[in-house]
Amino acid sequence: MIFDKLSTSFFSEKSVLDVSDLVQWKRSQGSYNVEKLPKTAIITLNKYLISKKERLFSKKIKGITGDNYLINADVVVCTNFGNGAPAMVGVLEELRVLGVTHFMFIGLAGSLDAKYTEGDCCVVTETFSATGCAAFYNENKTIYPIENEWFKNIKTKLNFKPTSCWSTDAPFRETPSLIEHYADKGAKHVDMECAAIYAFAKFYQLNALCVLVTADSFLEGKWMPPKNNGVLRKHLQNTLKICLKLVKNG
Repeated sequence: MIFDKLSTSFFSEKSVLDVSDLVQWKRSQGSYNVEKLPKTAIITLNKYLISKKERLFSKKIKGITGDNYLINADVVVCTNFGNGAPAMVGVLEELRVLGVTHFMFIGLAGSLDAKYTEGDCCVVTETFSATGCAAFYNENKTIYPIENEWFKNIKTKLNFKPTSCWSTDAPFRETPSLIEHYADKGAKHVDMECAAIYAFAKFYQLNALCVLVTADSFLEGKWMPPKNNGVLRKHLQNTLKICLKLVKNG
């Protein structure tokens, strides 16, 4: 817990800056061009993972940070809002008030285990949190998704490897001792968002599932960058296509 001698009763308190008030104010300013969003949002890295056709023929949502596309009545895809847990949760909070109850995240991660190689697509089933943002939603250091029927159904249909990840706010402070510590706890990947996503979803009792595509690696005390960005990009694009198809097919 990052809070020194502070009661965890604050979890039950209403925030002074409430996102519902922010959304209401933005509505009064005419910021949005939609009244309500679909129940499902897919959050990914950048808009160019979405096909050109879908970008051209989908409605672009105004008023939310980033590039956000209403693909159809079932799903909105949110991109280009920034990196890390604070940027992620800021967008998730707004999406929640606008009607989203199902969140799917597609991101990149570094491998901490030689069994996971570049391009491997994985569903995150456990996170070890080293993100400050997650601590405001969940007091646990290990955070799990809500494995309800929705989660299990999507996980089964994706048929990706399961993984556990260490989520950090400080990618340039991934020191050897920290990597060893979290690898010993069972982390197979390192990322920046998943713990906060699951903490947020559990706090509000919403659905969330994170998919990580293995990019770089941190093995034997060395950082190894991705070997082929083009192939990696195709893995991300294909993963997004699969997720969109699952949503469209219910």
